[in-house]
Amino acid sequence: MFNWILGKYYARLRRMDMEILWPICLKEAKDLDHAKGAFYWHAMHDPAWLILGEEAIVAFIDKLEAYD
Repeated sequence: MFNWILGKYYARLRRMDMEILWPICLKEAKDLDHAKGAFYWHAMHDPAWLILGEEAIVAFIDKLEAYD
């Protein structure tokens, strides 16, 4: 039961990162690659992302795009 709750909590934290942090990365970085690098650094230091494993994190970040 605890793992289920923790999984839901981590999923919500990841959604918040996408709603708040990713747009900030896009705004502040000089290009998309630097925004992805900043987001990668965050993800590799955040338990909500680390639970997915490095391979899944890299695959997710590779698919990120800039908003129009």
